[in-house]
Amino acid sequence: MSSPVEWQAPEPEAGPAPGLEFADPGGRLVAYIVDILLNMVIVVALSILAGLAVVTVPVLAVLPVLAILIVPLLYFPYYWQRDGQTPGMRMMRIKVVRDIDGGPVSWGGAILRLIGYWVSGLVFYIGYIWIFIDKRRRGWHDLIAGTVVIKLPPVS
Repeated sequence: MSSPVEWQAPEPEAGPAPGLEFADPGGRLVAYIVDILLNMVIVVALSILAGLAVVTVPVLAVLPVLAILIVPLLYFPYYWQRDGQTPGMRMMRIKVVRDIDGGPVSWGGAILRLIGYWVSGLVFYIGYIWIFIDKRRRGWHDLIAGTVVIKLPPVS
């Protein structure tokens, strides 16, 4: 008789760097939903402000209307280039970094990533689903901008 073969767990997938792991798709989705809800709250508040301005001082109504257009466009790039985390990403303890060296994302990379968001959703959201296919868990927006999303190490 031959000796029984012991089962061995598969090797863990290599992370972006020693001690770091790629962010899970679920955490990324929750962070995105939180950020979209925050964006909605800001836009609703600005809309109310614009409505009040139209009634009281119509000339000033243009300021909140401009902010309604600008804030959603700059929300994600601002946070990505600032410290790699939007409020939703901070809540989920994930961070976006440059794929090549793990460094901070520049304004140019952040704008490219935002454009990549639009491209990712353009064709039946395949660009977002790509996170499940890519071994480094990158969506099209990450591939376009040269970024990757990582889990932050636990706080001691």
